[in-house]
Amino acid sequence: MNFKKKSLFLNFSGYTIINLLNSLTPFIILPILTWNLSSNDIGVIDLFTTSTFFLTPIIGLCIIQSISKLYFTIENRKKYISVVFTCILILGVGSTLLSILGTYTFNIFDLNTDKKQLVILIVFYVFLNLIIEGFLILKRNEENLKQFAIIRLSKAGLDIILSIIFLSLYNNYNVRIFSLFSSSFLSALFIGYLLLKDKSITFLVDKKLLNKILIYSSPLILHTFFNNILNYADRYFINDYLGTAQLGKYSVIYQLCMVMSLLITSFSMAWTPYFMKNMAIDKKGFMIIFNKTFKYYSLSILIFGIIIYFIMPLIYKFYVGEDYKVENTIYLALLSGYFFQGLYRFKVNQLFFEEKTGWIASLSFISALINIILNFYLIPKWGLFGAAFATLVSYIVLYTILELLLSKILNDDL
Repeated sequence: MNFKKKSLFLNFSGYTIINLLNSLTPFIILPILTWNLSSNDIGVIDLFTTSTFFLTPIIGLCIIQSISKLYFTIENRKKYISVVFTCILILGVGSTLLSILGTYTFNIFDLNTDKKQLVILIVFYVFLNLIIEGFLILKRNEENLKQFAIIRLSKAGLDIILSIIFLSLYNNYNVRIFSLFSSSFLSALFIGYLLLKDKSITFLVDKKLLNKILIYSSPLILHTFFNNILNYADRYFINDYLGTAQLGKYSVIYQLCMVMSLLITSFSMAWTPYFMKNMAIDKKGFMIIFNKTFKYYSLSILIFGIIIYFIMPLIYKFYVGEDYKVENTIYLALLSGYFFQGLYRFKVNQLFFEEKTGWIASLSFISALINIILNFYLIPKWGLFGAAFATLVSYIVLYTILELLLSKILNDDL
């Protein structure tokens, strides 16, 4: 069986370059933020982005995640994609209208005018990014690197340009939020044009197909929500126990450590459609390549994490600024957490292929619960290191339980 290793290598190389350029966005903007804004302002920006992560599975019902698997198993792909984007449109517009009615007409939230506008902006921002991410997953499956690159890089470029311009004129965290929103709005507008231009994708609601999509994606709502707790709940604990200024410092080191996700995400973008397609063709034969690839992948992210750890002091000294420096134990814990996250993201594809999305949701719930408990006890005692250590322990537990579940599947198949 020829599994087209050359195709995987070319896609991995392409996604790595694209993600490298895209990942430069927060790192280019980061020193501009630290030079022009206070750590308190950066903490507020972090709370904005964190809120969007928690709302995404609620508004989008994780429908776009189904593209990663169902795209390869549903025969009428064009009909399926039409139903997916129709649902995103209905859910996004409906959520935006409800947020307007809730904040202004019914005044559900006791907020001032600026905060009401921010709530609506967050909901609409989530809607825009559902369109963008759904389109990008589709292009990955189609192995259409050209359109993937255009959308991903143009959005990143707009974000950088707008942030630089506005932050040079106004020392206010609102301009950073405005830049994030504007780049997403223009990108989603362009995607809308591309979808309308492609006459094969139409406005369509099919109850039978929609039911199949929801059966697959509904457990992922809980999975994504709990996964966001694991990744971002510590922000709220830090803000409450240590203050927004300390949250700003944590946000900076978290973004710096996220450079490790470049390798993880780049590989995942190329690997996931490659894995799903070939598992559907020859599951038993492809597992030989799967296990061999995992060994090289694990070693690569381990070496990458070690390199980042040793150059981190130089990044603080020459790029971010000493005012935001934290103890090395904090970024050691975060980088180690990313390592186990990388192992998890590679192997969890097996559960997605087996359509064990309920198991995935349970895994996320367990790790999220552990993370909340550890944050509650460790942040008041150990400060920022407590948050980082809680993240590390949670990912170790998550990966360990995943391996146990995969062992069970393997034994059942024998």
